[in-house]
Amino acid sequence: MKTESSGNLGMSAEALEKVASMFRVLGEWVRLSLLQELMSGEKTVGELVEASGQGQASVSKHLKLMYDAGLLSRRKEGVKVFYRLKDDMVFSLCQLVCGKLATDQKTREEIDFSI
Repeated sequence: MKTESSGNLGMSAEALEKVASMFRVLGEWVRLSLLQELMSGEKTVGELVEASGQGQASVSKHLKLMYDAGLLSRRKEGVKVFYRLKDDMVFSLCQLVCGKLATDQKTREEIDFSI
């Protein structure tokens, strides 16, 4: 796709904004921790609150943002709401980033970036 401002190949400003929006969704550690919890499968909001140590309102806000971004799917069963990953793409991206951070950190060994 050509950019509007130049004849070079690349994404349009609109496409770049959509990519940036997805990175903003993924750019919060609480959301990443919730995604990490969902790696093992579907969980209720209550289970995610307990696992994350965050408040229910905070967890619900983050889950809604990720749901609206298309990262999660959800279903209701009675009064419980279950969330699960809609697409494993997020883990491929996280593995790329964590691999880069691990390589950069290799000599320091301060933080474990393995998933």
